[in-house]
Amino acid sequence: MTDAQTPAPLQPIGILRRLACLIYESMLLLAVLMLTALGATLLTGLTEEHPLFPLFTLFILCVTFLYFGWFWTRGGVSLAMQTWRIQLVGRRGQAVTWMHAMRRFLVALLQWVVILAGLQAWRTGLWPVALGVLVAVAAGLIWTWRHPQKLMLHDLLSDTRLVRLPDHKKTGG
Repeated sequence: MTDAQTPAPLQPIGILRRLACLIYESMLLLAVLMLTALGATLLTGLTEEHPLFPLFTLFILCVTFLYFGWFWTRGGVSLAMQTWRIQLVGRRGQAVTWMHAMRRFLVALLQWVVILAGLQAWRTGLWPVALGVLVAVAAGLIWTWRHPQKLMLHDLLSDTRLVRLPDHKKTGG
């Protein structure tokens, strides 16, 4: 294999690019979930008072997992990730499996639950809890920023990582 054919090493993604992609991904996911909720409520007449509403919440979580899992297991690139030139791969650069996707999703979901609990604690005056969550989030971001591969907790526990997609070189023509 010549130097021109040697694949470039996988470059890690920094926090700012990761957060920018998260914002864009959130908008896309919100649109998918709004359409899902609209369809489900129009078909079933489901409201918050309905006894099956907790199942609706579980359904929304499943749709969210399928949204991410589909992209992650089929090339590791969602629309937002493609825009920001980001790809999800296994820790050693291999393709992401549904098991990787499930672990990544569940750990990330747990992290969001902790963040939301911290916000609720702040809102209700439980300052020590809110401060503890803030310190944990800040420590995690600093640790990620200093980590050589820029890994976050959900990267480590799911055996995945985000890397920079190679730039497409235009060929003559």
